[in-house]
Formats: sequence, C-alpha cells, structure tokens
Amino acid sequence: MFLKKFLGVLCLLAILILPTNYLEAAPRVAVVPFDNQSARQNSDTFEAALEEVRSNVEIDITQTGRFDPLDRTQIQKLLDEIKFNHTALVDPATAAQYGKMVGAQYLVLGTLTGLSKKGNEIVAHLSLRMIEVETARIFLAGRGSGKSKGDIHQALEKAAEDALTGKRGMLTMLRGGKK
Repeated sequence: MFLKKFLGVLCLLAILILPTNYLEAAPRVAVVPFDNQSARQNSDTFEAALEEVRSNVEIDITQTGRFDPLDRTQIQKLLDEIKFNHTALVDPATAAQYGKMVGAQYLVLGTLTGLSKKGNEIVAHLSLRMIEVETARIFLAGRGSGKSKGDIHQALEKAAEDALTGKRGMLTMLRGGKK
C-alpha cells in the first residue's frame, strides 16, 4: 500500500516538474505534393516515383519524433476540392494559406529542381523547405543531389536523402548542423 502511494506521489511530482514543452503535442506538419521544375516531362511512372519520394520524406520527418504528420489522403482531398495547383505551393505565402486550411503548423515543400542524364547516369537535384504556417517564414531548408545508373527512382531517393540528412540537409540543420 505504501509503495502504491509512493509511486503515485512520484508520478505526480514528475508531471509537475517536467518542462511544459514535453507535455505539448508535437507541431502538426503536412508534406504537400512535390513540384517538378525540371525539364523532364511528366509521366505516370515519374509522378509515382516523385510521390514515393514524398512519402519517404514524410516518414523520415515523422521518425524524428518532433512533428505530428497530417494524413496525406486528407491533404490531397483538400487540394482536389479547392482545385489548388501544386505549383502554387512553391510560394511561401500561398503555402501558408493552404497550411491554415489543413490545420498544419508547418508545411514541407519539395521541388525537383533538376534532372539530367549523361550516358546511362541520371542526376536528380531536390530542394526541401519547411514553412512555418503562421508567419510564412522558411523554418528549415535543405537541398540534395542523387546519382544513379539508369534508375530515375533511385536518383530521386538519393537526392531526397541528401536533402534531408546530408551536409546541407533539412534534418541536419534541425540538429544544429550535426549529421
């Protein structure tokens, strides 16, 4: 009986002593469809690869434990309802308006800035930005490149990984520049 009371008091003290930021929910983040600003023409296969990269970026951001992701199907449903053009999300102010509509505190925008092929080597360049919805300020940014022998999907994945955790990666910056 004494042990139960002691543990109850200990738990109550821990709750009272913990800083309030540990008790707050993680900020809500929405990873919106990536924009393709490369010269590459869209195809279903290419769009599927870009969507898979977006999904992996969302997973990596979620695994930091610092953010609470919004459901991608709800994000897409709202985009479709308001007939919002994905390329309009490149502008931080427009993206911030959209973020308020979906209830996000942060939006992650991805832009494929380049895709080239030399021989059988494909090189992809991707930039990522995390926009603070309330202020339309760029909170975090990263850019990366990826190469692959003939596989666009693999080049995109490597570029996303570099843009997240590489030397200039968004999550690297979140950790204070430490990989």
